[in-house]
Amino acid sequence: MAKHHRFERQEDRIARKAGRKRPYDRMLIVCEGAKTEVNYFTAIRREKRLPNADIAIVPSDYGTAPLQIVEYAIDRFEETRAFDRVYVVFDRDDHASYHNALAKAEATDQALKNDLKAKVPFKAIPSVPNFELWVLLHFRDVLAPIHRDTVYAELKKPAAYPGYAKNSPTVFQDTKERIPEATARAEGLRAQFTPHDGNEPYTDVDVLTGELLKIAARF
Repeated sequence: MAKHHRFERQEDRIARKAGRKRPYDRMLIVCEGAKTEVNYFTAIRREKRLPNADIAIVPSDYGTAPLQIVEYAIDRFEETRAFDRVYVVFDRDDHASYHNALAKAEATDQALKNDLKAKVPFKAIPSVPNFELWVLLHFRDVLAPIHRDTVYAELKKPAAYPGYAKNSPTVFQDTKERIPEATARAEGLRAQFTPHDGNEPYTDVDVLTGELLKIAARF
């Protein structure tokens, strides 16, 4: 009988442990900008009441060059290894290290192990030419190469987002109703181009936005 009771207690402990398991992956999100991208993803986290400790959204302390962002993300992860996924968010713009950053992110994918000894996805979230392309896609298609200055000019038009200001903390709230449209346009670009191409418009910001919204839906 004692053995039976011990077995039941062990089952109870396993059940309690399973019950405490997070319904989502812990994420480290390292951004190129200290405000624009950080503000956007932080607004999602705040509105959806996602836990700060498990979803860290930070700028790179090493600089804004894409390769510096990837290197900072690796070092930041290795400080605690307390994440299940790592995302690095950066722009193509005129960065000389852009392609090297893509290559290093791909090489790092599944190469790191976290505090649970699990291999960690390490994903680049690039935008060509810049993060604001994702915002513009909420309002119109972009099917040809576009300079970042033109992206800003198109955003400010009355038919788009005339109130847009770089570093604004309200971009997510102002545009969230149009996320399905922007996502469809971003997916359309991904079907035609890759982030390794020349100057063709491209963004994966919809992928990370979607992941955060999926987590929110589980609460």
